[in-house]
Amino acid sequence: MKLRTRLLWLFVPPLLLVLSLVYFAAQGMLLARLDKQDERLLVAEAERLRALLGNSFERDANRLRQWAQAVPGAVPSAFPLDAATLGRSGFDFILYFANGEQRVSWRPLDLASLERPAGAPALNLKALHDGVAQQLARLLQPQDVAPPAQLLAVLRVPLILVAVDTARSGDRASGVLLAGTFLDSKRIAMLQQQLGGELTWLPSATEQQRPVLQAELMSIGNREVVDARHQSIDLLFQDSLGEPQLRLQLTRERHLYLEGEQQLNVFLGATGGLIGLAWLLIYLALDVTLLRRIARLHQELLAIGPTAAGRRLTDDGRDELGKLAREANRALDRLEQSEARDRAILDAMEDGYFELDELARIESVNPAFCRLLGYPAAQVIGRTVASLQEDHEASAATEPAIAETEPGAPLSARLRRADGSIGHFETQISRRHNAGGRLIGYRGILHDVSEHVLHQQQLFDLAYHDALTGLGNRKAFHEDLARHLNGDSLPLALIFLDLDRFKQVNDRFGHDIGDALLVCMAERLGNALRQPAKAYRLGGDEFTVIVPMTEFQAANALAQRLLKVLGEPVSVRGLSIDFVTPSIGLALAPAHASEVDALVKAADQAMYEAKRLRGRVSVFQPGD
Repeated sequence: MKLRTRLLWLFVPPLLLVLSLVYFAAQGMLLARLDKQDERLLVAEAERLRALLGNSFERDANRLRQWAQAVPGAVPSAFPLDAATLGRSGFDFILYFANGEQRVSWRPLDLASLERPAGAPALNLKALHDGVAQQLARLLQPQDVAPPAQLLAVLRVPLILVAVDTARSGDRASGVLLAGTFLDSKRIAMLQQQLGGELTWLPSATEQQRPVLQAELMSIGNREVVDARHQSIDLLFQDSLGEPQLRLQLTRERHLYLEGEQQLNVFLGATGGLIGLAWLLIYLALDVTLLRRIARLHQELLAIGPTAAGRRLTDDGRDELGKLAREANRALDRLEQSEARDRAILDAMEDGYFELDELARIESVNPAFCRLLGYPAAQVIGRTVASLQEDHEASAATEPAIAETEPGAPLSARLRRADGSIGHFETQISRRHNAGGRLIGYRGILHDVSEHVLHQQQLFDLAYHDALTGLGNRKAFHEDLARHLNGDSLPLALIFLDLDRFKQVNDRFGHDIGDALLVCMAERLGNALRQPAKAYRLGGDEFTVIVPMTEFQAANALAQRLLKVLGEPVSVRGLSIDFVTPSIGLALAPAHASEVDALVKAADQAMYEAKRLRGRVSVFQPGD
């Protein structure tokens, strides 16, 4: 007999059949009947709770009526009530209402002792007083008639409200006297002690909750099973206008159901013991013929890994388990051949290859990866890619960037090599998934693009820097000036400098000396500036300086300092040149112009005015 058939006929069908029959029979015949009896008992307790609350309403109404009759003179004249009188009445407040006039007296309240539904917002005394006044005014409209005793919710606080007319015998009604008592934890504890159950206040009932018994202001809802041990039923309260107020939930244990369930468990335990004994005998037989072989195969599979290549399963049985072992050995052979082929390809690659786990930690690398970064494989295995980055502050975004990158999309990073140098690298990331489709990591190819990035940087420097002095060139000047004028760098100063008699240097000493002079002047100019000021060479002996966020006084002081620094004699290759002096023009934005061309023209005009006078700083005059 095959292994699968042997396991099937040994224990699965008999076990399932016996347990199913016992369980469904008990549920249908015993527990359902006991649960119905628990429900009837709970409804009877709810009726008793409704009667207790009704009696409490009646007692409060009689006490208010007696208090009103005992008041000497007219009721309105007794207000405001002193604390002793209000305390003897037993109410938290008494309110007189007639012809739109209200007179109310309150007893000091302990807000912490008031009963409220779970999750109710914080409560304060003024809000509670205002809420009571609004509720009572609503109930007394459209005419001043005493409403029946009822349970209200004021800011989700339960309140027993009673009311009587203030007419004495033989008099017409002159107003309505209302009194209220808030339900505190003490009253709830007394009700719970009388009922033997737990009471919980809940928000008002919804339209879907239909009571099984009807009453004028109190009705009983449907019974609900809370959990395996408890059941609950709701008392639904509405005011005299028919609007829902609160729910009072009565929770009790399912005594009969639990006792029946306990007896059923004893029976099922005995039955299970007999079945367990039979199962034990079956297990002993299976342990010899099947389970020990499975455990041995499991241990052999766990032992197979990268450090134990070539190990195989030893089971050679002729049943399904033996066939499974032989098929597993053939699959291991194919897997080792595939891994050896992949490893040979990765080892021969010029680009770096790496695999990461789901947390972006390096799991494996090829030799090319180690050559590109200079680390041995043991130093990078287990590290994150972020730990290899130059900028540690930006490395925290590496893992989300890897996870969010589309497969095949390039990623660029600056990585630190083992020798401390920084390299520019580019990689393409793809995701790795297991057989169930769950993400287990990433793999990628690492390219060293440092030379390409360096070449791009050199091209950028050529495009935006003067080749002789290293200052920004004309292109950089115009782009920076436009950016400052369109941004938040105003006020801004623009300085134009021109070297007087520079042509004589070229004519007398040659262009090499002239170029050396320009380099020296550029160094002096750069050393004399502080951030964020920046210098540029527009060509020949013409320089400019952009000074963002500066006023006229500071800009003029800088121009005077540059006039002095650049006017000092220059020693170039043993020659002392003392006849070259600067002429400086100064223009301000937005005082003189707000556009690039207009501001450049203004500074240029100021410079030519200074050049006419020689060795001067000239500020642009709009009338020129």
